[in-house]
Amino acid sequence: MNECSAPNAAKHAQIIEAAVAEFQEKGFAAASMDRISTRAEVSKRTLYKYFESKENLFRSIVIELSSRFAEVLEIRYEKGRGIREQLTELAWAEGRILMLPDVIAMSRMVISETLRNPTLAAEAQGKLDKTATFIAMLRDAAEDGQLQINDPEQAGREFIGLIKARAFWPMLFTGAVLSPPEMAETIESSVEMMISRYGRDAAQSPD
Repeated sequence: MNECSAPNAAKHAQIIEAAVAEFQEKGFAAASMDRISTRAEVSKRTLYKYFESKENLFRSIVIELSSRFAEVLEIRYEKGRGIREQLTELAWAEGRILMLPDVIAMSRMVISETLRNPTLAAEAQGKLDKTATFIAMLRDAAEDGQLQINDPEQAGREFIGLIKARAFWPMLFTGAVLSPPEMAETIESSVEMMISRYGRDAAQSPD
């Protein structure tokens, strides 16, 4: 079982938080369900009621992390709206999530563990990768004539990469998050670079 009823949501969150700390500190192989129950201040019986095994608990953390990005996955290109506005909206959907300390904590744990376990890495990657949403936005904007893009897949990876270069990857080392002004600057710069590279007037711009 990896779900809980609404009255027990707080206890579920306690266990997830404790597991993230345990996995991050000890690694998946050395992590102990006994220590996780102690960290979460719940009995072992309660822990196993929610999570049948350590593997189940790890996968639940990946699912919890992926659910935080649901807003990003729901964004679609809209005809009739300016592309700068839409790219900014998409970037902020990603950026708001990356300003949550628990998201960075879970990401640090998941990435550190998947580096040691290729099977877990492949499974986690499939649930956490939002690049397809960025690709779809840029592809549709190009088909609609708002951008000039020959390779939407590359452009989508570039866009999300610009955001993560400042707002995600450095944070994995420190555990910190960008402040709202720092995120706003990151998003504005990222969108401007995409418009400069792929905007309709980009081909006429001087070298």
